[in-house]
Amino acid sequence: MIKKVLTHLIICLLGIFIITSLARCKGSYVGGYQLDPDTTSYSTIFNEIYDQDSTVHWYVRFYEGELWCYFHNQYEEVRSVRR
Repeated sequence: MIKKVLTHLIICLLGIFIITSLARCKGSYVGGYQLDPDTTSYSTIFNEIYDQDSTVHWYVRFYEGELWCYFHNQYEEVRSVRR
């Protein structure tokens, strides 16, 4: 009888542990730890350029003219400004 109650208690506690562990998973986070790198403002493939108002832009090649920004998924007019 005690063995049966103890087994049932262990199964219930294990189930509660699994449910609480899964409840803490949010997207690419598990238990508060990020699984994949933050790709919202960091890229190792593109030239990362910051605008005057600190807006980030990603370009494959950087030159003046109309370039495709991979961060915003649109063409943007680019020109170099010396400070």
